[in-house]
Amino acid sequence: MNIIYPPLVEEGIKLQLSERKHELLNKAEMYRLMVDRGVISENGEPTDYAIDQGLVKEYTEPSNMSLEEFLGLYPIFERYDLQLLQKIDGFWEIPVSLKELLLQSMAENKFNYDECVQVMEYLADR
Repeated sequence: MNIIYPPLVEEGIKLQLSERKHELLNKAEMYRLMVDRGVISENGEPTDYAIDQGLVKEYTEPSNMSLEEFLGLYPIFERYDLQLLQKIDGFWEIPVSLKELLLQSMAENKFNYDECVQVMEYLADR
């Protein structure tokens, strides 16, 4: 049987691997730990406690954000030429060439865990 775990459990596993913990938890143990500590609900959604404590970052991108607000949400873009960013229909967009560069950098493990999450969240609805 192939069990599908919530995305936050998968991210927890990746984070523990990136930090090279000596005692690694399997997915079932990670899920139970996250539920027991109130980070996620039984259905895998982040709890208000997790969001309030900064354990889980909520990536909500409202329309018409200023560039400063956008960079506060996705600081990874600060390392690139900000002239590449264009506000289109109220949202900050990037050219396909930068999208390809971001994906390539992720594939080559050039980003840390938080930076990968930022890129994935930014590209999720685009």
